Parts: sequence; structure tokens; C-alpha cells
Amino acid sequence: MLKITKELRSILSKPHGILYKGKGINPIKKAVNTRKNCILVCVGDIVTYYALKAKIKPDIVVIDGKSLRKSLNSGIANEIIKNTAEYVTIKAVNPAGHITEDLVEKLFNAVKLAKRTKVKVFIEGEEDLAVMPLVILLPKGSLIIYGQPNEGVVALNVDDEKKILIFNLLEKMERLNDDVLEKLRRWSNGYHCGER
Repeated sequence: MLKITKELRSILSKPHGILYKGKGINPIKKAVNTRKNCILVCVGDIVTYYALKAKIKPDIVVIDGKSLRKSLNSGIANEIIKNTAEYVTIKAVNPAGHITEDLVEKLFNAVKLAKRTKVKVFIEGEEDLAVMPLVILLPKGSLIIYGQPNEGVVALNVDDEKKILIFNLLEKMERLNDDVLEKLRRWSNGYHCGER
């Protein structure tokens, strides 16, 4: 398990992609327009909600039933459940400020499944750091959309530069009991969509 440090918290609070300011559907649509023909991932309940509301069906959604660490409005939660009914659901355990081996394994499985079906990863705990292992696990050309609190949404295109940056940040995290980094190294996806 990896744990965030104070130094990393300030680095990770900045957008690591293109920020689309605003609320609702419009910033999501703008962010999705940067998508290459590859895997689309939404991280966060509100981002997922507005993507689905805009009739966008991400290949993978990563949610935790919360927004800004507070329980999600039941109307929004029910809409997400209804609009992802056909998604395969995977559950993972991940406390706030950590990256667990369980999270990494479940995200790895979600990426493999996304070639054939839509996947919903529901996290017991928090999905606050899920973007980091996703950058490592997804093929190049994939797009991750996540929320930037009180600003808008970030579109992060997965490429070699981002993979190197995120790996360097992961190596600066506090290492607890298991070797999440070793799994990420072994499972890192250096391919572009359609290769292999």
C-alpha cells in the first residue's frame, strides 16, 4: 500500500491535464472532444453523472458514492446506478490518501475487461488517487476525465510523458506493507490502443 505525503498532496492538487472550467455537461463534452479512439475513463461520481447525462458512456467509471468526501445526493446516485446497469461491477477497497494493492488489481482487471464490455469500479473508501494507477495501467491514447474541485474537469491523455511523470510521483509516496509499485511495473501498459 502507498500513502500520499504532504509534499505530494500539493503537487497532486494541481491539474495534470487540460482543465475545462465550469459545472455540468459542457466541460465534460469539451473534455471528451479531446478523446482519441481509445478507452475513456471517468473518475469520480459527479464527473460520471454529468458524462452519463450528456449521453456519453465511458468504458470505465470509477466511483465511491461520494462528492468532496460527503455522501452523494441519492438522486445523483440513483441516476448513476440506472445509467450503468449494463456495466460489469467490480468492488475495491481503498482508504483516502492511499493506493492499495486491491485497488491496483481491480483497476488492472477493469482495463482488461474494457476491451469487451463497460466496467464500473466501486470503491469502498475513496477514489481520490485512482487516476495515478490508471495512467500506468491504461494503453497510450486513453483519456481519463476527473474533477478539479470548485473549478471544472480535467482531461488527461495517457502518453509516455504522463506515464513517466506519474511513476516518478508514485515512487515518492510512502510505502507501507506490500509492493504496489512492483505490480504497477509488471502490469504497466506501454501499448497504444489496438496494438498487441
